[in-house]
Amino acid sequence: MSVTDSNIVDALQYLNELKGANLVSVGRASALAWFLFAKDNVEYALHLQTGFRVVANGDIIFASADIFLPSYALESSKEFEYETFDWDMQGNNRYDERVNLFNERYSNKLIVHDVFANQFGDLSIQLSEKVKIEVFITMSKEECWRFFKRNSDSHLIITGEGVVDE
Repeated sequence: MSVTDSNIVDALQYLNELKGANLVSVGRASALAWFLFAKDNVEYALHLQTGFRVVANGDIIFASADIFLPSYALESSKEFEYETFDWDMQGNNRYDERVNLFNERYSNKLIVHDVFANQFGDLSIQLSEKVKIEVFITMSKEECWRFFKRNSDSHLIITGEGVVDE
């Protein structure tokens, strides 16, 4: 992989394909958060390995660091001990707990209205019902996020240095 000289904002025009897409579901694999969108029988995936948050009506619904915090249910348990807390076990962390509620409430109900990106690769996806996904570049070199059509070899990869040519 090498970082290209292309303008990151120009490269992110690829994300405009998301306009009108439906947010199908949200989840995670270890510390990688994923968002699945669908439009015209095409599925798109957004994978995040950087700071992000999902807001609705001015409130933070869930955020990237929630992955490393115990769920409210687990934390309130009399048997809970931080020393043995396994954040990577599905359902153990606050992210899983909050995302499950989010998916129950919004699954297949949110449509992408607009997509914005800046020269650093920070990303904002405005959805219906005043929901927004806000992504922040938090590393200087490593991969922060990627966007791709499912079952495609072509991925838009953003690092702290810009767009990566894969």
